Amino acid sequence: MAAFYRILWFPPRRRAEEDRISTRCYAAAMESRTNNRSRYVEILHRAQDALERGEFEDAEALARRALMLRPESVEARQLVGSLLLDRGEFEQAAALFESVVAEVPDHLPCLADLGLCLFETCDFEAAEQYLARALRIEPEDAQSCYWMALAVERRGEFQLAERLFERAHLQDPEGYPLPTRISASEFEAVLTHAMDELPDEVAGELRNLRVSFEELPSEDILLDFSPPLDPCVFGLYIGVPLPDRRGDGPPRLPDEIIIYKRNLERLCSNAAMLKDEIKITLRHEIGHYLGFDEDELADRGLA
Repeated sequence: MAAFYRILWFPPRRRAEEDRISTRCYAAAMESRTNNRSRYVEILHRAQDALERGEFEDAEALARRALMLRPESVEARQLVGSLLLDRGEFEQAAALFESVVAEVPDHLPCLADLGLCLFETCDFEAAEQYLARALRIEPEDAQSCYWMALAVERRGEFQLAERLFERAHLQDPEGYPLPTRISASEFEAVLTHAMDELPDEVAGELRNLRVSFEELPSEDILLDFSPPLDPCVFGLYIGVPLPDRRGDGPPRLPDEIIIYKRNLERLCSNAAMLKDEIKITLRHEIGHYLGFDEDELADRGLA
């Protein structure tokens, strides 16, 4: 028993010294936390300022530094996620937004951005769930209305999609212009006319090539690519480009170009613009059929 008490007992002077050491350590720790907090706030503000100036690389670097200082920060996670989203890193951005809404379930900006990211990665069901949560918080949020319109459009709910597009447009007319809709027969006529306008040297190469249009790309086609194809793609060439073919191969099924009607309609603010974009998209996909890469397409004005 005496040995037990001897282990726990400190001489009075030594105990006082340890109290002073403990007090100094605590004060140093609190000062360090205060300094880190001040530095975090400063860096986060600099990141936000850089973002407003359009200096995206600097903004991301600063936001990541802020996140290193305070990994638990909702603001830093949201900012890094937004910057990743802007450069198309949807999976990484989604992970950050998901971590925020797990802690703050009613965080509207992160719910809306998470829905966008999940849509872009073709997880349409999950996208719709998060966008629905955002719209329960704010039914007129323009971004949530727009991306929910895209989600329900894919399910064939075209009338509901139009109402959601209108709600987004009402809140932000410049950010979310209304789609320009034309009938299937009008779209086909414009596409046929665009084919007829092709230069003779190009038209002469279009052997065993089928050109068609659909409302939207199917999920199977989107997921056939890795990473998945952008659901808002305007057109797609499916086949083997002419330069890559072997003359001694077996007979081939026709290659195919598909133009996606509703995606193009959403891009365009009027019928004249839509007709031009149909022509541009067709020529772009024909360029892929002829074996041109993206740089060569750009050089020829087809990008």
